[in-house]
Order: sequence, then structure tokens, then C-alpha cells
Amino acid sequence: MPIHLSARLAWHMDGWNGHICRKPASNMYCVGPHSYPGDKIKGGRDLAWEQSKGVAGECCSKLDRIPPCIYSINAFGIESMTAADEPPDFFLSGERTTWNLPPATVCVWPYEAMYADETKVGGYVSNEKRLELAKAFFAEITPHESLIFHYANFSNPLSTEDARRYVVVGVSRVKALGNIEYYEGTDDATKNKYAGGFIWQRNVETFYPDQGMRIPYHCYLDNAEMLQKIALFPDNARCFKYGSRHLSDDDALSLVERFVEIATYLRDKGDTSENWTVRLEWLNSVLAELWKGRGLYPGMARVMDLLELSVAVAPFRAAVGAGKEKEFYLAVTGWLNGKTTTIPGVTLTAADAAKARRQWKLRTADERRLLSNILPRLDLPKDQMERILSDKRGENCLDAGLMDIVDNPYVLAEQFIGDDPDDIIPFSRIDHGVFPSPNLGGEFLHDKDDWRRLRAMCVDRLRYETKHTFLSCGQLLQDVNRRLGLLPEWKRVQFKETYLEVDRENLEKAMVFRKESEREYAYLRRVHEAEREIEGRLRKLAGYADITFKSPVTEKHWRDLLLDSSSSLAAKNRAEYEKAIEAQGVVCGKIFRRPVSVVCGAAGTGKTTIISALLRAIEKAHGTHATFLLLAPTGKAADRIREAARKSGCTER
Repeated sequence: MPIHLSARLAWHMDGWNGHICRKPASNMYCVGPHSYPGDKIKGGRDLAWEQSKGVAGECCSKLDRIPPCIYSINAFGIESMTAADEPPDFFLSGERTTWNLPPATVCVWPYEAMYADETKVGGYVSNEKRLELAKAFFAEITPHESLIFHYANFSNPLSTEDARRYVVVGVSRVKALGNIEYYEGTDDATKNKYAGGFIWQRNVETFYPDQGMRIPYHCYLDNAEMLQKIALFPDNARCFKYGSRHLSDDDALSLVERFVEIATYLRDKGDTSENWTVRLEWLNSVLAELWKGRGLYPGMARVMDLLELSVAVAPFRAAVGAGKEKEFYLAVTGWLNGKTTTIPGVTLTAADAAKARRQWKLRTADERRLLSNILPRLDLPKDQMERILSDKRGENCLDAGLMDIVDNPYVLAEQFIGDDPDDIIPFSRIDHGVFPSPNLGGEFLHDKDDWRRLRAMCVDRLRYETKHTFLSCGQLLQDVNRRLGLLPEWKRVQFKETYLEVDRENLEKAMVFRKESEREYAYLRRVHEAEREIEGRLRKLAGYADITFKSPVTEKHWRDLLLDSSSSLAAKNRAEYEKAIEAQGVVCGKIFRRPVSVVCGAAGTGKTTIISALLRAIEKAHGTHATFLLLAPTGKAADRIREAARKSGCTER
């Protein structure tokens, strides 16, 4: 069962083809705060050189200089080139070091391992331990079997300040791992201190284009609608952090299913940037591989670990390799329930057997059902399993009881929220467990058109809606059916509007339906309830009497607060400026005394000017010790009101 990996790329405007961008100045993402690696591109980029004749759009193998984006620029290139790295400033010695970069190769490094707790030895960071952890990370990658998923961090054209997203850009089969490189010219002291002076980059060569797919974002950068259609935002962002991370077969399966969806769409739209028929043949063969690697019971080893049956994990993996996974699962569950006296291939002492069976009996009946019937089917980390089983699962937003989860595993995808925004359980992870590949000999837990599946898919779609807090039911079903229509035939189904009526009672446990005119809309229940609470509070505030002040703010005060002697409008037309100030003063006078007000207007109409005046008026009306709090829904809005506060001489307090 191979392990796969992710690889972070700096954004490239022409598809990581090994060439300098044809229009380098248009690529400001590669020097963004979330580019890779760190500030090396921002600090080392020479835009004038990149734009010069004979450089812009040229293959890096033909240039006399090496660009700082070299680590990812050749991810889908067809020529060999040279990579280089400078030793860090804190090295005692060392010089610029170069190495060969084959076609379709990226340089990656597991940065998470470099800062793991295990690197601390005697209170200090051990570079020897860092190197050991890096080698262990790469040792789990199997050339000719493992896949590599290329992605860009938040510095990409599909991510915004308000909706920051990773973007997956391609997938390939790993062909070979390069050597761990060391800086040249390092003296013995540097080598001793820095584990030989290893470079935090290692080649991963792939079989692209024969085995791989690149999403052609570069062909549609001026087509926002098309760009959104082919965008691959990962369901599980945890796989795409710290430069490079491992992915399981289940993680890879979810992503390759999305690649199939995108390749099918591009083929049907007539895109000619790739031979999509060939790409789809490869992707579908990879799906079959991944299902075989995932198996029927990817969570079984972790369940046995929870039950203090770790001794059975190795025999279980051997049974999986021999095609006897289901038989082993049935043997273990039968043994736990006292139906058999042995587990094939597992040697247990009498004491260990008694201890394991006692631990099983100490579990409640609901826990035993979940541990035997559901969790083995799901590829969940052990810590998530523990939190699902915990009496305190409500801390992770799980309102469902254990039997509710047994009856409807999809509720885990609907409700579970872990310790950080990425600690979730994606819909696809549950769907794989409920509907395993028929080639594995497993049974489906539900019908393909079951209400549980429909509700979970609707919740998943609504959760990622960015424009509104609702969707029309027609649009919701269209999006759900489009996603289902691109799955393998044995998982495919189409939901009609009648399902929303027939299954309304079950759907309404997670959703709210609202009819306006002739159209019906769907909300996430928690979002709808939050809206209603906000609505109720605003209505209550709006009904309050006007605010009274220790010291009134008069029309003259507002004029003085709003007046800007350096205004360009005042210089051009003083009369018009005075008229605008008078109108703004009236607005300020009205809203300042109301418990709640809404100020709206197009860009340049003076909203920020009004905010600045209101902030200064607080001290006039309430005294110098008055407190206020500034809130904004987005990063850009926060910057604007922060600047307004600064200009007004006020600070949030």
C-alpha cells in the first residue's frame, strides 16, 4: 500500500513548463507571502532580466542564469536543467551548489519534520535528527507506485483575501527520488553542526506526461467562469501544508475522482491543451489501483490499536496483501464477540487475550457497534476516532449519538469540526466507506439514492458556497447531480426535486427550506439560525430610543470633523465640497445617535470619511475614556477601517 505525497509550487503563468513566464510582470503570485519556498523568490527575483529579450518565455536550460523559482518551474517541463541553492546566512561556510533537474521534476522538502518535537535533543535542535526524519519521510515514497499531487498555496489567482484556498494543479506518478544534496565548500565545523550541511530540497522526478495530468489553468486565466469550473480546491487541506505531506490511498482517491471530473469537463468542452481521452484512461486506471490499495477496511488497523490488539496489525496487513482482508476482519470481530477462539496468524498470550476481550466488553453496546461496523470502513486518523467515541464529542460539534453515527455515518462529515479549520472529515471519506468498490467484494451500507447521502452532499455544497448563505433548490440539486454524474457507474445516481419533498423530514434536521415567490431556497440549518438570531438582535436594537450624550455633537462639530483642508475636491470646487460636507454632516448626525445604522454607497462616496468622523466624535460625546470596537467581515475592509482609525487619531480600545 504505497504512500503518496504533496508538493508545493510557486505559481507559474504558463503551466510550470520549465520556461520563464512569457509575461513575467503579470505573475505577482510567485512573490506572494504564501509562495514557495519562503521569501527566496521575492528576494532573488530579477524582473528586469526575466522580461528582457531572449529570456521571457524561454526554457531555463537555455539561459545563463537560474531563476529563484527553479524548484517548481519544471514540474511539467520536458527538458533537463540545473537547480541551485545558496547556503543560509547562518552557515559558517559553504558556497552556491548546483544539481541536475530532470524533466518533469520538482524539488520538495518535508518542512513539518524540521520543526517536530523529535528534533529537540537536550533542549537544542538536532540537525542530525532533522535529517533522519527527512530520510524517513522520503523512505515511505515508492517510485513507480506513489503519486505526487502538485499544489499552490494561498498565493494563487483563484484565492482571495476573503476566501483563501489551496489549489491543486496536477498529479503525476513518481519516477525517481533524487539524492539528498549537500552544500559544497563547507568546512568540518559546519558539517558537524548542520549534519553535513544538507540542502532542504530534494528532486522528485515523475512520469509526466505519460502518467499524469496538469490542469490547464494557464489557458484560462482571463476566463473567470472557466477557471472556476476547472479549479480543484482540496476537500482535505491537511494534506497540503508545510511544503510536502504524505497522503493515504483514500486521500488520493478523493483527489483523483476530482481530476476525472475536471478532465471529463475539459474533454466535453473541446479543450485541446491535452489529449483528455488518454488522460482519463490513465486516471481511471489509477482509481482502480487506489481502491485496491485502500481496501474495504482502511481503518481496521487503527481500530485494533484502540482495542489494544496492536499485535494483530501486522498480520492484518499481510492478509490485505494476500487478498484476505474481509476474512481477517470477520475473524477479528468474531473473536472479540467470543464466537471463535483464535485469530488466524495472530499469536496472543492468554493474559493478552483476556485483557483485549475485557476491554471490548467494557465498551458500551453502541461503542462496539461503531467500532465493528463503521470505523473499520473509514480511513480516519486515530485521534479523530478517539474524539468520535468520546463522551465529550460535543466539543468537536458532534451532536449525534453513537447509534446515530452507526445509522448515518455521513453525519460525521456534516458535523465534525476538530481542533483547527483543517481538522474535518470530508464527505468523500465517508462515501468511500459507505460505497466501496464492488471489485473488493464488500457491501454497500445504503442505497445510492438514500436520503443520508443526499443530505450530506447538500450540506457539503452549501458549506462551500461563497456568494450567499443559501442556494436555490434547483441549483443545489444541479450541483449535487453534476458531482454524482462523474463518479464511477456503481456510485452514480441522479436526484430529482421530488426527493426534496419525500425526504423533507430527514433533510430538515440539517437544512432549512424557504420559499420566496415561486422559488424555494435551502440553507444550512446552523447558518439560517445564526441569521435569525442576528436579525432578531438588529430589530431589537432598531427599536431602541436615540442615544443620549454627555456632550452633544452639533452640526458645526460634524463640519469640523469632516473638513479636510487638503481635499482635492475642495481645491477644484469649494462650493461643491462645502455642499458634500454638509450632506455628510447630516448623515453623521442621524446615525450617530441611533443604536444601529447602515451606511451604504458606491466607492468614493465618503463611507471611510464618515467612519473617521464618527470615531473622533466618540471622544467628544462620551469623553476621552470611552471605548469602542471596530469589526470588519473581510481582510480588506479591516484594513480600510484600521486606516480610517489611524487617520482620525483613534486607536481601538
